[in-house]
Amino acid sequence: MKITEKAPTPLVDFLARAGFGGKREATRLIAAGRVKVNGQVETNAQRRVLPADDHVRVDQKLIKEIWPPTYILMNKPPRTISTTYDPQDRKTVYALLGKYGKVVQSVGRLDYETEGVLLFTNDGTLAHALTSPTSKVQKVYRVKVKGQVNAAELQRLRDGVDIGGFRTAPAQVHVLSRGKANTWLRIKLTEGKYRQVKRMTKAVGHPVIRLVREKFGPLEAGLLKAGQWRHLHNSEVRQLRSIAGL
Repeated sequence: MKITEKAPTPLVDFLARAGFGGKREATRLIAAGRVKVNGQVETNAQRRVLPADDHVRVDQKLIKEIWPPTYILMNKPPRTISTTYDPQDRKTVYALLGKYGKVVQSVGRLDYETEGVLLFTNDGTLAHALTSPTSKVQKVYRVKVKGQVNAAELQRLRDGVDIGGFRTAPAQVHVLSRGKANTWLRIKLTEGKYRQVKRMTKAVGHPVIRLVREKFGPLEAGLLKAGQWRHLHNSEVRQLRSIAGL
């Protein structure tokens, strides 16, 4: 679509919406001095530009079109990574998104083996708000762990555990089922530390066997099979923006 928007936009978001591989790649382009705004090299990724008025060039090529705000929900399959490039040449979630793979960025990440709900967008303001340390977006996980989790261990998870220099906030933890050698749990968090669920259950002696994120805020995979995705409904975007305080 042609650029007609008048609202100021951070340069990094403008480039991401122009299809330059998401915010991380756009940030690298800016830092490398490859982006000019109105004829001047711009290295401030948060510089506000007026999409319809300012002339933005990457490697001397004028950007004439940008993508509209795009919001995608995926049911992430296991054994895929949440980055655009992997030196081990493993499959990335972006390869599943077709033409949108170069336009959107995941809101947070899921580990290689972790499955379930993963949100993508080129709306940098919303993505930042949802992943901010002050954000209280609830994430719900279904977790299969080794061994039998007893009442005392459950309470430790609920109260908060030390996961290596950080004590987790209280969480909602419930037993879904028990097998001879494992336990299925449902864990609800409002934090998003690196590999938090795996570190929590390991801290009480029960390493994760399988991890599925069932919900991210109001979003659920629903009928999406592993690897499938869909665009969010307008009502879902409004819910996310409300949760994010926007």
